[in-house]
Amino acid sequence: MPHTNRRVFIRQYREGMPALEDFGIEDLEIADVPAGHVVVKVDTLSMDAWIRTTLTPGSFHETAPLGSTIRALGVGQVVEGGGEGLAIGDWVFGMLAAQTHALAPAASLTKLDLSNSIQPRDYVGPLGLTTGLTAWVGLIAVAEVKASDTVLVSGAAGAVGSMVVQLAKARGCRVIGIAGGPDKCRYLKEKLGADVAIDYKHADVAAEVAAAAPGGIDVFFDNVGGEILDAALANLAPADARIAICGAISQYSDLANVRGPKNYLKLAERNAAMKGFVVTHHAARFAEARAEIAALMREGKVNLPEHAVHGIDHFAEALLLLFAGGHTGNLVVQP
Repeated sequence: MPHTNRRVFIRQYREGMPALEDFGIEDLEIADVPAGHVVVKVDTLSMDAWIRTTLTPGSFHETAPLGSTIRALGVGQVVEGGGEGLAIGDWVFGMLAAQTHALAPAASLTKLDLSNSIQPRDYVGPLGLTTGLTAWVGLIAVAEVKASDTVLVSGAAGAVGSMVVQLAKARGCRVIGIAGGPDKCRYLKEKLGADVAIDYKHADVAAEVAAAAPGGIDVFFDNVGGEILDAALANLAPADARIAICGAISQYSDLANVRGPKNYLKLAERNAAMKGFVVTHHAARFAEARAEIAALMREGKVNLPEHAVHGIDHFAEALLLLFAGGHTGNLVVQP
């Protein structure tokens, strides 16, 4: 049966932050489903910072061709087709993109395990590739966090940051979160259990970190880059500090002029290490990560609040909201 798919596509490129007029919306018919493909009714899309980097030519993620549907990860339910162990009614995760119905090779999608009271949307939430798994990999596989560590998290009120704060607390760490504005700082302390919350919009971040961690930072989980990365470098513990570079949302609007850290010599001075990571390179540990996160969810020690934007027509607005810092927790779009 035919399916009407409403999609959001890239109309034009722009230097700097995209604007609403750079996106288009149209309806297309999915009339035929080739063998080995499925049609997925999209339920929830994850709004992630990497999407922005696909909208600029020459970016470090593959640039979206003009006219193409904006890439986005999400969950949905198979409504037609099959193959690769998928059948109608199955819930799946994958690159479903900014649309209401996705025609995709069955082999490109992952069938969701919904046992133990796990819900489909948990796979773009606490158990999501770009949320919970990214937080777990950066904090545990890359930074090798220990119970005695003082952990600093930038972008701490976002989806990944929220998970890092809670995972670090669950492992017995002292946690300092950096976020923008008093409401987000209250969220960090009252909802997530952070020991200290620093408002980067109204504080000298380096001085606040020094006051909060006089013995230095053992682990820094960086989602922001720029000046905040320099503030962390200036406040590393005397020996064996670890920095996990997850992203640099402060730099994505001008990738031709990315600002590197001025204080990088602190790495040598403090015998510290800084390492970037791509979450998919650690797929061998995903089962371990999901098991730990799911257990913490059942114990009530992990909760990722959701900020949902309804309607695929508002996808571009949600993307701009992400970069304006106008949300708390996990930003998603429900078509």
